[in-house]
Amino acid sequence: MQVGKKIFLLSLLLLLLIVSCVYKHANEFMNSTASVVEDKEVQLQENNNSDVVEVELEPVDLQLKETHDSVTEKIIKIEEEIKKPEPIILKRVDEGYRRSNGELSYKDLSKKSKAIQDELYSIMRDESFEFSKAGIDYLSKNDELLNKIYKIMENNDNLSFEIAGHVSIRPGDDKYNRYISVMRAANIKKKLISMGIKNTRMKGRGYGDKIPLIQDEIKIFNRIEFNIIGE
Repeated sequence: MQVGKKIFLLSLLLLLLIVSCVYKHANEFMNSTASVVEDKEVQLQENNNSDVVEVELEPVDLQLKETHDSVTEKIIKIEEEIKKPEPIILKRVDEGYRRSNGELSYKDLSKKSKAIQDELYSIMRDESFEFSKAGIDYLSKNDELLNKIYKIMENNDNLSFEIAGHVSIRPGDDKYNRYISVMRAANIKKKLISMGIKNTRMKGRGYGDKIPLIQDEIKIFNRIEFNIIGE
């Protein structure tokens, strides 16, 4: 083969080798660049997604805040609306009380006497008398309560009173309940007489379990009442 042809062929092979190397490195570079770009895009997408999440959370946070504020406002409103509870008013019916010789029931009293009677009801609603184990003896621990009644009687010497005993110790045993209730009333009357209240201004009576006080359908039996029966 001629020397010229050999040189030509060698030059051609060298050129092909150079082109092949360049193509190979070009592909690697492009792949590397694409990978970097993809990584950047993924990172950017993650960042963007993070931003999107934050944007999505903001309305939720706002809603929670609005809910919290709404609940707080409601609580404040409820607290403002809550007033001091009204005193329990026990329903008392005059039917069943013994009245004779012109004795008065609550509905017959003057306005002033009704106010005094209401005060007596209030005292009896909030406090109660205690008795000995036998069930009828007056105890000194009742003195503070009885003094309140005594002052009302003393300051209104034109009024006469019924001391009414109410007891339900043995349900269904009317005779026993009446006995205990009248004895409790009688012993309190004796105590008031010893304190200076005239005997003629008071009548002690026992009603057993016949006249309970009623509050929300709950019956309250055991108690002592002071009822104005004359003015």
